[in-house]
Amino acid sequence: MPILERHWEKLTEEHWHKLAENWLRCIREHGYECTHAHCNRWSQIIVNFGMFGTPKELWQFIKRIVAMAESEAEFEIIAAMPIEYLLGRFGPEYIDRVEAEVQTNSRLARAIKDCNQYQMTDEVWERVKALQN
Repeated sequence: MPILERHWEKLTEEHWHKLAENWLRCIREHGYECTHAHCNRWSQIIVNFGMFGTPKELWQFIKRIVAMAESEAEFEIIAAMPIEYLLGRFGPEYIDRVEAEVQTNSRLARAIKDCNQYQMTDEVWERVKALQN
């Protein structure tokens, strides 16, 4: 069973929005490989969240940032971080939700195209690949 940090469940809507907004702003202004201390801080928070956050909050965050994304680079990074973390850690229990959301959310469908297998099971990965076509 994955280690879960429960403090993510206590964040307010304002905190979630600030996290998404700041992380995406750093990507827009400095790119993914930015070493600027401010951007590095936000990226470290996202990595920590992806590795130890609860699946419910991670899924809600993915839907939030996909709605806020503006560029192909942002969609690629969303795929490579939050989406791959969710499906790598909780894929068997979340793949049905992802498949259903992709049917009505073209922005999520766009981001899914950039996912790699990461830690997904082979079964989940096959289903993701079907979404990529």
